Amino acid sequence: MTKNQRFDFGIYDVGRRMRRLLVLVSALYVISFIAGYFAIWGSWPFAVELRDNILKTVIKQAPFTTVTDVLRSRELPLAIGLTFLVNLCSGAFLSTTLIGVVPLLGAAGVALVTFYRGFGLGVVYYGVLGVSPGAFVLGAGTLILELGGYVFSTAGGIALSLATVFPNRYEVKSRWLAFRKAWRDVARLYLIVIGLLLVGAVWEMTGLFLLLGQR
Repeated sequence: MTKNQRFDFGIYDVGRRMRRLLVLVSALYVISFIAGYFAIWGSWPFAVELRDNILKTVIKQAPFTTVTDVLRSRELPLAIGLTFLVNLCSGAFLSTTLIGVVPLLGAAGVALVTFYRGFGLGVVYYGVLGVSPGAFVLGAGTLILELGGYVFSTAGGIALSLATVFPNRYEVKSRWLAFRKAWRDVARLYLIVIGLLLVGAVWEMTGLFLLLGQR
């Protein structure tokens, strides 16, 4: 294997190969977030109901309540670890990547999850970002870091779903070989996903820890 061939399996090359998917997913998140934000601004009934349901879930159900209890116990490292694991396993892998094992329909499912998540964040963050300058910085940083991780995990899921239908995307004729190559790309992308979600968990939990400490 030559130096150039080894380089082709690097993260940079995977990003270049998936740049259109990454742009598409990023655009979908931005559009859905703005839609949710303005739906709450316009007091649309379905958006208000969705916001209330999301907030009830965050307040009353695990794992959110578990993380909150840990923070109140002043165990910041544990809160960071729990948040990271939840975001990585549930937020990224199970809901945006694993769905992609279903040929073609998986891509549609991942896109729907992405739009719903972006819209849901828009309806919730309408109130969060305006609370105070500190809340704005905390909320904006969390959005950028965690959604950044989800952009890569979502692109990986869509790539998996398309691989068996369009194996020529990987310049091969075998659908199984294309699927394997797609998983290899996903593994590379997850190095970025892990990094962004870890920093996002540190940012979010540290900010909440400091805010709770002021009360």
